[in-house]
Amino acid sequence: MLAHARALLTSSPQGVTDYLHADVHHPDDILQGAEKILDFAEPIALMMLGILGNVMDYHQARTIVDRLVSALPSGSYVVINDGTNVIHPDERNEATRLSIEAGTPYIARHPHQIAGYFHGLDLIEPGVISTSHWRPDPDADVPAMVDVFCGVARKP
Repeated sequence: MLAHARALLTSSPQGVTDYLHADVHHPDDILQGAEKILDFAEPIALMMLGILGNVMDYHQARTIVDRLVSALPSGSYVVINDGTNVIHPDERNEATRLSIEAGTPYIARHPHQIAGYFHGLDLIEPGVISTSHWRPDPDADVPAMVDVFCGVARKP
């Protein structure tokens, strides 16, 4: 994965692109790597897409998010997208069970738990909702709800 990411990344005078190979369980390592290319005096976008389900303990996942958000300057944005088990609970719970058995756990969480990641931030409408319904194209048919919920928030 790292080799593929490096092959796809290119930078230009207008901006720098980089890939940080790190473990979400170690947010200080992530911040240390990010400080090498990001200016923490300016707003930053933190995107955690499908990663927090890899942290089995919800309170640990919240602590990780809190640590990363605490390092962001005011005006930064946080995007979190993760699996849930409310649309098709039987299928999703079985997938969670299999992921744990396989040794690569991915924990589906309730949307209220995903919303909890945004405490202290200004959540943008429509809030935490099924990803397929987060501001869909108004001219298109609204797709079916999926067991992945997301939200976007701004750090005051």
